Amino acid sequence: MAYKIEFRPGVLRQLKKLSSEIENWVFDVAESLASNPVPKNSRKVANSPYMRIKPDRQIDSMETKQYKAVQDYRLIYLLREETIEVIVVSVAHRREIYKKLSKITLS
Repeated sequence: MAYKIEFRPGVLRQLKKLSSEIENWVFDVAESLASNPVPKNSRKVANSPYMRIKPDRQIDSMETKQYKAVQDYRLIYLLREETIEVIVVSVAHRREIYKKLSKITLS
């Protein structure tokens, strides 16, 4: 069963500010979330309903150059099993992502 992938509008604005390697990684991960919404390199974010994915060289099978470009970035998403959808909430550097989570509201 394939999950529907949805991007919050803020994510698309965030991606425009980031490099093409990061943008490619985000779209590759989103595509893989459609078939496997809880991959090996995902974890639940403490005290929140969100999940996070960090790059994993073995799982994502990225070239070394691309891995170095994305290794410090995180993708945050919300898994809604009742409606069979994955909502990509944010993409940012690990230094900033968890600060941004407290400001995110889903309607």
